[in-house]
Amino acid sequence: MSMHCIHPPPARRALCIAVVAVCGAAPALAQTAATLKEITVTDGRDATTEGTRSYTTTAPLSTATKLGLTPRETPQSMTIITRERMEEQGLQTLSETLQQVTGVYVSNNDTERITYSARGYNINNYQVDGMLNTFGGSLKTNGDNIVYDRIEVVRGATGLMTGAGDPSATVNQVRKRPTREFQGSAALRLGSHDLQRAEIDLSSPLAFDGKVRGRFVAAKQEAGSFRPMYRQDIEAVYGIVEADLGPDTTIALGHERQKSDPRGVTWGTVPYWNADGTEANMPFDLNLSTPWSSWNIREKKTFATVEHRFHPDWRVRAGFTHSNRVQDGSLYFGFGQYPRADGSGITVASGRFPSDEDMDVVDLNVDGKFQAFGRTHDVLLGWGQSKKELNSLRVQNEGADTLPGNYGVIPDWRTWTGDVRQFTSVDLPVPTSVNLIRQKAAYLATRLHLADPLKAVLGVRYGAYETRTRNNAASGAQTSASGYKNDGIWTPYAGLLFDLTPQWTAYTAYTSIFQPQNYRDRANEPIDPMQGNSIEAGIKGELFDKRLNVSAAIFRSKRDNVAEIDDSVPPNSLPGAVQAYRSTGKGNVTDGVEFEAAGQITRQWNVAAGYSHTRSRLANGEPTNTGTPRNLFKLFTSYRFGDGQRFSVGGGVNFQSGLWATAQRPTGAYAANGNAITSPSRIAQGRVWLASLMLGYRISDNLSAQLNVNNLFDKHYANRVGFYNGVHYADPRTATVTLRATF
Repeated sequence: MSMHCIHPPPARRALCIAVVAVCGAAPALAQTAATLKEITVTDGRDATTEGTRSYTTTAPLSTATKLGLTPRETPQSMTIITRERMEEQGLQTLSETLQQVTGVYVSNNDTERITYSARGYNINNYQVDGMLNTFGGSLKTNGDNIVYDRIEVVRGATGLMTGAGDPSATVNQVRKRPTREFQGSAALRLGSHDLQRAEIDLSSPLAFDGKVRGRFVAAKQEAGSFRPMYRQDIEAVYGIVEADLGPDTTIALGHERQKSDPRGVTWGTVPYWNADGTEANMPFDLNLSTPWSSWNIREKKTFATVEHRFHPDWRVRAGFTHSNRVQDGSLYFGFGQYPRADGSGITVASGRFPSDEDMDVVDLNVDGKFQAFGRTHDVLLGWGQSKKELNSLRVQNEGADTLPGNYGVIPDWRTWTGDVRQFTSVDLPVPTSVNLIRQKAAYLATRLHLADPLKAVLGVRYGAYETRTRNNAASGAQTSASGYKNDGIWTPYAGLLFDLTPQWTAYTAYTSIFQPQNYRDRANEPIDPMQGNSIEAGIKGELFDKRLNVSAAIFRSKRDNVAEIDDSVPPNSLPGAVQAYRSTGKGNVTDGVEFEAAGQITRQWNVAAGYSHTRSRLANGEPTNTGTPRNLFKLFTSYRFGDGQRFSVGGGVNFQSGLWATAQRPTGAYAANGNAITSPSRIAQGRVWLASLMLGYRISDNLSAQLNVNNLFDKHYANRVGFYNGVHYADPRTATVTLRATF
C-alpha cells in the first residue's frame, strides 16, 4: 500500500513538516534539472557506516578517484571516521574529528581560526559528498558532525578530483541519507563548562512505499569554556528528500544550515615573553578579550543530485551545490607588544570585518565497465566547474576621537575582566574588495585489470584556473585590480596495485602537483601557484574476515612556492581584513611514513590506531614546518560486553612529539617610536601524551547512557606556538554525559 504525506502517522507527519520547512528555504532548486552527490554504488555494497557498529568500512568509496574503489583498492593512504566512532568518542565537530585522524595535526591561531595539516602542508581541499566545498583562508567552518554519516580523509594528492594536486590531504564529509524504513533518535548531552546539547534525527519513507523518503537532522549546543568570557552557540539543521523516479533513476534535493555564534573570542595568542625578555608564564586560561567580542559564521548549502543507470554496467551522475557563507563580528583582543611587571604593556587590536561569500559547483560524470584484452576494466569520464566570489564588506568603525583614551591598551592584564564598551560600526554600501575564483576541468580515470593480481589506476585532469580581485574606494571607484589565469593545466595521476594474497595488496602512486593559491602577499599581489610532484608506496590488508583495514606507507613530495602566514605584518592587514602570506621558495621536500589499523578485531571489539612520521625541509636542508610535530600516534579502542552487550568501555592515547617556532623576543630596549627592540628566538612545546576514557551502558533496547572524558590527566599544553610571539593553549580535561534514545 502506498503511503503519502497527506495523512501520515504522527512521527511521519513531523518528518514531512520538517523536511518541507528546511528544503523550502531553497525554492529555486525545484527547477534544477541535474545535480551531483557522491553516490558510491559499484558492486552493490553500501559505504554507509551508520548502524554497522564498526570503525571502518570495506565498501567502495569515491573521494580519491570517483571510481568506487574500496580502501584496499585505493592506491593512497586513507582514514574513515565512521558514525560509530563519532558517537563513541563524542566527536561533535570537524576539528575534534581530525584530531583523531592518522597523520593530521590540528592547531589554532586563536579560538576561531583553525589550521589542519598533513604530510607537512596545510589541508586546503574540502568536499561535502564529493563536491568541492572550500572557502579558503585560515577561518574554516568547524562544522557539526550531526549531519554526516562518515568523514573520509585521503592523504596525499587528489588533484584528479579536486583540481589542485595538494599533497597534504582531502577531507570529504559524507552526509546522512534517507532510509527506506522509519528510524529516529534523540540525544541530550551535558558536560564541563556548562555544555548543553540537544539532537534530533528522523528518517522515514514519505510516499509510494518508500520510493520517496526524507530525513531531518538538527542540533543545538551552548557551552562555556575554560577561558573566561568565551561561550559557544552552535546550530545545525539538515533536510533531504530522495526519490526513485524508476528502477534506474534516483534524485535528491537537500539543504543544510550551520551557524556558529561565539562570544568572548580571541584574536591571537597569549604573550610568551615579558618586555624584559623573560618568560611571561601567563595563565593558560587568560583571555584578553571582552564578553561581546564575536566572530560569527553562518553557512548554507543547497544541493541537488541525480543518478541514472542506463545500462547494467553504466550510469550517469550529475550534481549542483550552492554554498553561501556570511562572516561578521566585532573583535577586540589584547595581543600586541609585551607585558610589563606592573601589568601594562599589551596593546589591543579591534575592528569589524564582515564578508559575504558564494560558491557554485557543478559536476557531471559517466562511469562504467568495458571489455579489452579479455578482461573487464572500469572507466570514468567527467566535467566540472566551480565559481567562488568573496565580497569583503565595507564598514566604518568608530574613530579614536570618540573612543576612550585607553581603548587601545590593556591597562593591567592581571585584573582584566573585559569591561570595556563595544565600539560602534556603520555598514557602507560599497565593498572594500571583490575576489572571484573560477575553476573548470574535464577528467578521465580508469582502472585496468592488467592481470589477475595486477591493476593500474590511471587518470588525468585538464583544467583552467582564473582569479580576479578588484579593490574599491568608498565612493565606489575602482582603486586597483589584479589577478591571473592559468589555462591548459594537466594533472596526471597513476597508481599500480599488486595483490600479494587474498588479504594483502602492495601499491604505489604518483601525481604531479599544480595548486593555485588563494593567498596574497604583503603587497596584495597573488602568490604564484605551487608546483611539484608526489609519490607514495605501501601495503594494505583486510583482516578478520574484512572487518579490519590495515596499511603502511612511505611518501615523498616536492613543492615550490608553498605559502605560509607572513607574521612580519599585522594580522588581516590587507584590504577586506585579509591575511597576508609569503612564499617559502623552491625545493620544499617532505617525506615520511604512516601506519594505520582500523575496524573490528571481533564483533564486540573496535580499534583505531595510527602512527605517522613526517620530515619537511627547504632546498638548503633547513627544517620547515617545525610548528607541526614530526611524530603523531593516535589510538582509541572500545569493547562491548555483558548480558546483551549492555556494557561498553573504551579509551585512547594520543601522542605528539615536540614542536617549535621562531618568534621575536624583546631585548628590554626600546626604539625611538616606543616599540620594543627584539631578536629572533624559539618558542617550544615539548612532547605531549593525552589519554581519554569512555564508559557506556544500554539502559534498555532504546535508551543508552555514555560518559566521555578527554585529556584525562588534565595536561596543559600549547597546540600553536610562535604566532604573533605567543601561544594558544589547548583544552584541559573535559567530561560529558550523553543520554541517547532510539525509536
